[in-house]
Amino acid sequence: MTSPMVPPSPMVAPGPRYAFYGRVSTEDEQDPTLSFPRQLTNAERLVAESGGRIVAHYYDIESGTRAYADRGSGNVAGFNIAIPRDGGLADLLADARRRPVHFERAIVESISRLSRNSSVAFRVEDELRQADVRLCASDEPIEESFGTIVLRHVNIGIARGYHHELMVKSRQGLETSTRQGWHTGGVALFGYRFVTHEHPNPHKASRGNLKRTLELDPVRAPVVRAIYDAYLASGVGLLQIRDRMNADLDRYPPPIPIAPTTALGRWSRSSIREVLRNPKYTGYQVWNRKARKSGHNHENPPEAWIWSDEPAHPAIVTREEYDAVQLRAKANSRSRQHVTATEARPTARTNYLYRGLLHCGICGLRMWGNHRRNSTYYSCQPTHQRSSNIPEGHPKHVYLNEARLNGALLDFLGTALFGPERRGYWERCLTVADEPGREAPPASRVAEIESEIADLERRLDKQILNLEADEITPSLRRRIAQRVAELEEAIAERRQRMIALADQSATEPPMLADVAPLLDRLPLLADRLVELDQSDLRVLFEVVQLEVAFHPDDDDAIDVGVTLSDHWQAPVLRESAEDWIAPPGGLEPPHTV
Repeated sequence: MTSPMVPPSPMVAPGPRYAFYGRVSTEDEQDPTLSFPRQLTNAERLVAESGGRIVAHYYDIESGTRAYADRGSGNVAGFNIAIPRDGGLADLLADARRRPVHFERAIVESISRLSRNSSVAFRVEDELRQADVRLCASDEPIEESFGTIVLRHVNIGIARGYHHELMVKSRQGLETSTRQGWHTGGVALFGYRFVTHEHPNPHKASRGNLKRTLELDPVRAPVVRAIYDAYLASGVGLLQIRDRMNADLDRYPPPIPIAPTTALGRWSRSSIREVLRNPKYTGYQVWNRKARKSGHNHENPPEAWIWSDEPAHPAIVTREEYDAVQLRAKANSRSRQHVTATEARPTARTNYLYRGLLHCGICGLRMWGNHRRNSTYYSCQPTHQRSSNIPEGHPKHVYLNEARLNGALLDFLGTALFGPERRGYWERCLTVADEPGREAPPASRVAEIESEIADLERRLDKQILNLEADEITPSLRRRIAQRVAELEEAIAERRQRMIALADQSATEPPMLADVAPLLDRLPLLADRLVELDQSDLRVLFEVVQLEVAFHPDDDDAIDVGVTLSDHWQAPVLRESAEDWIAPPGGLEPPHTV
């Protein structure tokens, strides 16, 4: 007797495979070693309900407001996170496009963990969709519907609004603190030292919170006074003041930078300039002088500065003296404002084409123009220079004829920048720079580090504001203090890396892919360069930021430096040279009606 045939059990289709993505912003008080496991647990709960499983883990420690191109940097080094990591956001998107597919869905704890920037969140979601990977969030229904789509847009809007509100309140807090005369962060201004005060809020004072103002440093305050006296009363320049200070460092101790390891141990032209341009020496507290978050630390216009309502600390100079310094500095900047020598200084008899652009390759100092009979030339004479760093063996006189320089320089510019074959020229010159596998150029890495420093400084400012929160506890204050120390250490480390990259970039060739589009934006002038008058040539030189170094000790060679950008379209170029600009290669001039 045969037993009845038992039909085989049906195959159970495996559930969907998920990739987990987590993010922690180091500006907040979340511990990545605790936050990521919590985010993963919440995601696993929803994944289990759908019958799926998580097969890959991606996470980053970075701000959710960063631009798309800056995301996925990781920053997980130094953290003991008990979750395997397959990469960051960029790796998640790359793996989603691989075939055969590794996962069908990606999940985050909430959409704000993906990004607080709506454009980034929707772009990531769209890229995943194009790769047939659906984006899910553990605080949203798993099945996509009209309601879930609307809910996601609402959640992204809430995340963006929360961040905006936080930034507005933080800025308002800094503005209010400045107007009240309190120090808002950073090291003490050179010439001053900190004075701590009991917090004006009794509740915060009982917790040990302090406020800080400035008082005169008896050693360094007289140095500031001496710098102003030399600049205003004696009429000397920054280089002369610098040399005077460096001649007696015991009497005039130089500033110590935030990262002491980068200290030069002497005064520089920039440190003298910073003393003369800082309005805090008038006794007022001033904030927002520089755009540290989005302007690469460039100075904001004075009308954007926030001043204290009353003097907040002892003044070293008067407002009148400070204003007088700014007026003189503005008058001295004429050479950088596209103004000819004879226009800015009517007594000048000759306009020198390479004024301020030509340097001696031996000592690095500027060469100045001279005119004799029908000849214009530039010279460098150590006995006429104020610098104390003239190298040994420098000739007594270095001369370079302007006509001779024009012949070599204009021929080079007509070929390399303004000629029809410029791409081919640079392709031959930059063959090495275009080899595959090459490391990212230092300039690109410097830009990344500058962005990291700005982000770290923003976090540092927020941690300092956290110390003033009403609900802060002693244990949380200790954690904030530890976090402040970590941030300051991270900033110092990145500044050291920037110094190293700056040294490396001095000899690093650019990439052909970066140069080509900039070359295409330049006008085609070629042989017409020799026909341009001096004022038009000067405009061109200013636009490409020309720098020339003459090396009489190297067979009279010249080093030429230019900075390519979109500036050739700037108004000053159009207004000053609209009669001779030719269209860029491949473009026809616009038709007029």
